[in-house]
Amino acid sequence: MANTPQAQWRHNLYPAQSYTTSRDDSTMVSELEETPQIPTAIRAIQDSHDSDSCSRTLVICLDGTGDKFDNDNSNVVNFAACLKKDSASQITYYQSGIGTYDGHGMSRGFSAAVDMAVGSGLGVHIKDAYRFIMQYYQEGDKICLLGFSRGSYTVRCLAGMLHKVGLLPAGNDAQIPFAYQFYKDDTPEGWKMSAEFKQTFCTDVTVYFVGVWDCVASVGFIPRILPFSKSPTNTMSYFRHAMSLDEHRAKFKCCQWQRRDKESDARILAVTAQVEKHLPSTTFNRIISSRTKAHQGLIEKKASAASELKLGKGKEEELLESQFEKEGHTGAKPIPTDVLEVWFAGVHCDVGGGAVPNESRHMLSRIPLRWMIRQCFSCNTGIIFDTSSLADVGIDIPSVWPTYIPNKVPVVGPSPNAMEHYEAQALPPIRRRSTALKADQKEKQQKKDSQNEKQEKGEKEIFFHTDTFTDDEKRLLELLPEQVEDHFDALQPINDMLVQAKGWWVLEFWPVDVKVQKADRWQKKLAMNLGRFRPIQETEPKMHWTVKLRMEKAGYKLKNDIAKNAVWNLTA
Repeated sequence: MANTPQAQWRHNLYPAQSYTTSRDDSTMVSELEETPQIPTAIRAIQDSHDSDSCSRTLVICLDGTGDKFDNDNSNVVNFAACLKKDSASQITYYQSGIGTYDGHGMSRGFSAAVDMAVGSGLGVHIKDAYRFIMQYYQEGDKICLLGFSRGSYTVRCLAGMLHKVGLLPAGNDAQIPFAYQFYKDDTPEGWKMSAEFKQTFCTDVTVYFVGVWDCVASVGFIPRILPFSKSPTNTMSYFRHAMSLDEHRAKFKCCQWQRRDKESDARILAVTAQVEKHLPSTTFNRIISSRTKAHQGLIEKKASAASELKLGKGKEEELLESQFEKEGHTGAKPIPTDVLEVWFAGVHCDVGGGAVPNESRHMLSRIPLRWMIRQCFSCNTGIIFDTSSLADVGIDIPSVWPTYIPNKVPVVGPSPNAMEHYEAQALPPIRRRSTALKADQKEKQQKKDSQNEKQEKGEKEIFFHTDTFTDDEKRLLELLPEQVEDHFDALQPINDMLVQAKGWWVLEFWPVDVKVQKADRWQKKLAMNLGRFRPIQETEPKMHWTVKLRMEKAGYKLKNDIAKNAVWNLTA
């Protein structure tokens, strides 16, 4: 057999494929001896040897508007399907999206339409998820929140509520409506009462991980911005956000993580004195930390500038959130949140799922699904996944267990045989991956048993590497490398709702706030959206490598208004 790249293509070595002209038989035997048996469930940590010290996890999954379990599931459902459900070390919760239920069961007809249109059920969704955490949380648990679309916004509101009013002890269901009222009240009195309520009834909890697919802030025709739903809190360890490059509907503006720059901090200090006169001198002001008092002189110096400023609703909310961060947090030390936001090709439902039938062999949404699952491992969430389910969404199991190996931007493409089968639409169903993985493990175990038997008899047996392309073509096609799956998924059509469902154009003539770039600054103005693509305001935005692949292989072009002098960072 010729020593060509095709003949020596080896499974699970994508992207940096290489080949050798010979292999030592003793090395093959050694590799076989060291191959561990893959467990039926895997913890999302970087080193499986540390699994004994892992905390219990609470995994909260909130779906998008109108999304529920059906024949075109969102990534929230697909993520929940990968979770281990019967472990004492993990408790899971799934909530269907806004417009699917009203707190008394499934929502139908007019009530469902109203819920989706104006977001009337937002509070119900937040309170129900809060109630679940209240009921099951134990000290030391890791709280992990995941969501898509308005479910992403609900997730961020839930994290904000836990931060602002804390977590009630189990069994205090009657107090939840009061806690929610204090949370959403963003008046000075509301912030004062939140601090008192938190100190009197609740405990501080940390949200360990928040993972969202294409978070949108507008909930219905009437925008509802709740405290800490957009801005950072100091009780969240990790924030991961998969964002859509091609969504351009008016009511689907991307709600990114708000980073406060030096200019913003200076403005907050300047207007502090103007707002403080509205704050009652009660508990909220009595719990001021010594560090905040040290800044009082600086605040007073800036107070003279306050009279020249007009404090709008948004700025006042920003100030109150900032002051609450410094003064109203009575428990743990502030945590610097690890933030990662990455842009993906496709529209809203291509990133969060639900655009194509579940049985589709390839879909754009599987790329951000696999990316989010990998972020769970990278961030040491401790979430317990079902191994077979991970394999069936395209995850390379040997790259996440026993140690986590981060993906890299590929340097080569799929094998010629894989390309041939892809173009002929002859690749095995993706659900075949778990079966192939089990067969692969069984085969390795049988060879190991055979080796032990031969050694006991004093016989010598030479083992040949079975993962080469020509030895087991079927197995390789059933267990395509993860980034080969990404490659093929990246070439799928974009499901633009403004093209497929013309009715969405009605909302494009509804005046909304849009961001426009003038010179080196971004300005907000009220205008009709008219299919305007999302602005990319970051100076160093992160692009998933499959976007560049789509540009090269499918002639894909960005239509966004991109910040001047922006430098794209390619990531896997």
